[in-house]
Amino acid sequence: MTDILDSVLNLEEDYYSLGHAEGSLAGATAGRLEGRAFGIEKGFEKYLTLGIIKGRTKVWQSRTSPPSSSPSTSSISIPQITNPRHLKHLDLLQTLSTNPPIRNEEDDVEEVDDRIRRGKAKVKILENTLREGLPADEDGNDENNDNGDEKDGRKASKKLAPGVAISGATGLETEFEDFKIRRS
Repeated sequence: MTDILDSVLNLEEDYYSLGHAEGSLAGATAGRLEGRAFGIEKGFEKYLTLGIIKGRTKVWQSRTSPPSSSPSTSSISIPQITNPRHLKHLDLLQTLSTNPPIRNEEDDVEEVDDRIRRGKAKVKILENTLREGLPADEDGNDENNDNGDEKDGRKASKKLAPGVAISGATGLETEFEDFKIRRS
């Protein structure tokens, strides 16, 4: 008779084991999905930052060559970049933003972070030396406040990734999947 009662006495332990096994399986599945979504989000932020750096580099590099004599741009005076120090910064920016590693290995992640850090520093140097930052308003406050406060009915800047903001853009905002992207 003890055999029949043994199964009743172990009933709580059996259900605990069954619940633990099912919970572990469900947690592993949900953890993979959440981890993948998180990885995609962080990867997007990092490569968006590198893309912005690369775009700014291309615009500055286009100013290193002599201007074309097309009639549409003849009325626009864009200063050329001829300073050897600026050209050296541009070459380094080009190197930093070209062919970053895309594997999810620890060394590659560190390399991408290092490229972003160094690229942001070079962009800041070029902005300051070329005097292409946003001017201060009448109160002496910098318009490029990364919190996106409204000024005169429009947003002063839009923070896209940590430490990266596109300022002065006056375009429509569109949702692309779960990411908000500003286009002009």
